[in-house]
Amino acid sequence: MANWRDHILKDFQPKISRLTLVADPDGLLTEEGMLSAIRQRGFDLIPFEDPIAFRFAYESQYRTLWDQGRKTDLVVVLRYAGQKLGNLPFDLVTVGRQLTFALHQLFPKLNYRVLEEVDRSYLDAVAGAYESYDGDQLTERETKDFVLMHCFGIVPRLVRTPVDLLKMLLSLHARKIQLPGFLKEYLLESLAKDSTFGRNTSESREVSAISAR
Repeated sequence: MANWRDHILKDFQPKISRLTLVADPDGLLTEEGMLSAIRQRGFDLIPFEDPIAFRFAYESQYRTLWDQGRKTDLVVVLRYAGQKLGNLPFDLVTVGRQLTFALHQLFPKLNYRVLEEVDRSYLDAVAGAYESYDGDQLTERETKDFVLMHCFGIVPRLVRTPVDLLKMLLSLHARKIQLPGFLKEYLLESLAKDSTFGRNTSESREVSAISAR
């Protein structure tokens, strides 16, 4: 799992199928590295969004070539949660192989609601840490701690003093890292529970600085 892309790419061997239908609610196939790897294997990706525009592209660029006996590997992608492969046009469903890729498949022990908010650029860090994780299913809060530690190098329970907080803020600034909003809120909540940062002092103002970044 250190390279999460391998889990998906094993289903994209050259010439495996001329038509593949994929449900991709978490946008895993559109991650830059993944998209590049799939294209390098000879697959074309088309999102199914506008049925009329899709039908024109499908008929003119692919069906015509298939009727001429030429080979192409086409991937039709459903990008939104709630879209079902079975609701695609009948002629696609009857001939295309069907695949589904989602974050909960890759990281079943992590909280899905947290993962879907994490920028896909951090999935390599998540996967690297997850590979060595052999514990129980993590709660939403535990998954936030997991992401903060392995993606941003932050362990809230270790921020115990104003000096610790200042070091954390300087580290984020030096790395030009902007914490996602939901993690800022969680970090503020975690620090506010500590009496050191809960008072109306300069320390509490330093905590507020996190939300301003």
